[in-house]
Amino acid sequence: MKTLLLENILTAMNIQPNEKQKGIRIKNVTNDRFEIMSHTLFFRWNNSEVPVESIKNYKNVFIVTDSPFSHMERLNPKQIIMVKNLKDSFFKFTSYYRHLFNIPVVAITGTCGKSTTKEILKHLLEETHNVQATISSKNASYYNLPYLMGIDEDTDVAVFETAVSSKGDMTESCKYFYPTIGIMTMIDVDHTDKIRSFDNYLAEKAKIMQGMNNEGILILNTDDPYLSSIDTSKFKGEIITFGKNKDAIFRIKKYQYHSSGMTFWMEYKQREFKGYIPGLGEHSVYNAAASLAAAAILGVDIHYALKRLSSYHHMRSHFQIIEGRNQITLVDDTWKSNPASLRKGLETLSRIALPSQRKIAVLGRMAALGKYADEEYKKAGHLISDSGVDILITKGFIAKDFQKPAIEAGVNPHNVYHFSDADELKRFFDSFLIPNDIVYFKTGGNDSDFDDVIEYLRK
Repeated sequence: MKTLLLENILTAMNIQPNEKQKGIRIKNVTNDRFEIMSHTLFFRWNNSEVPVESIKNYKNVFIVTDSPFSHMERLNPKQIIMVKNLKDSFFKFTSYYRHLFNIPVVAITGTCGKSTTKEILKHLLEETHNVQATISSKNASYYNLPYLMGIDEDTDVAVFETAVSSKGDMTESCKYFYPTIGIMTMIDVDHTDKIRSFDNYLAEKAKIMQGMNNEGILILNTDDPYLSSIDTSKFKGEIITFGKNKDAIFRIKKYQYHSSGMTFWMEYKQREFKGYIPGLGEHSVYNAAASLAAAAILGVDIHYALKRLSSYHHMRSHFQIIEGRNQITLVDDTWKSNPASLRKGLETLSRIALPSQRKIAVLGRMAALGKYADEEYKKAGHLISDSGVDILITKGFIAKDFQKPAIEAGVNPHNVYHFSDADELKRFFDSFLIPNDIVYFKTGGNDSDFDDVIEYLRK
């Protein structure tokens, strides 16, 4: 964080600083009471408890609040900054801080591919740029302020995921980051437990354009039918496309599977480029293309970017190939499960499995589908059959909904099993697995039993 003067922060929030508030340096801004230290400005969200006794041990701690709190009288009155509307004051501060830095900020959204695209782009940039970025897949709104405060005078570029799990998330994230470049990877059903309709979910994602003030550069997957349907007429910036479509600016011409990654050929500005992305599946190529597009916009030489791409370390539990014991192959794809990621996972499983291998799918529940759950489980059941899965194993009560549609679509009912815990799965696998099996694991329930079973089967 850049050290700030308290008087400048107050002025940005339309508060007239008094003489005692002038010349005081603020080195930490937080809304987490456990992160209060000396020289801290603390925004008291949700009427949270204020650790008054701890604060008394620190120097220059100031609390921004719109209501009194317990034992407030034990603090120096100058430490209390009372405001009429805490949310309004807070976002005046985030705008002030963000606009202290004239740097490109990339915001990445989509149903799938956000984390991987962000990680790839960060990898392409970080050898030559000082990059502030989202950590792993930690993209909940709680992290937005720490990510913003991680920008300082040394930051060259920032790359953030902007997730949407409920209404207003995109608008709020943009009020922290004010992105200048937006990337939309792909859209499908997700988070419709809180956002009741898919149309509303798509509309929430599309608000990234408003968050960019309809300016800057928007990078879109031109092959995605839902992204093709969004209204971009009010966007006054530049739209850059990627995909297999012949009109895509970063056009994916073809790709090939290898043991642990994808070779692909891409056309850009009437020139053809060859690249390699560690990580299997067509979706890996799309994530690479989106990242290369952003890197090119940021001034990175494309030959350098392609060379750098080949050294990218694929994310854990994102279709991660693991050598199992007794000559079996494990695929850990347990980071997330929604209809789109399951579809991509099963399609990739079908592509990499040898004719001699039994394809075994171990599936937990898909998360956050709301009223679309029945329809999506039915589609997934048909997909399981179409992908040539030989044995279907479901784990957990909700995941059992995969079974009936899969059997109706052609999966042999004698090859369908259900288990409730890790120990049951382990005992089953001890007697069931044979050399050369490929076992695919997928869940959206943050189920530690899957980690336990994968570790048990690892070589």
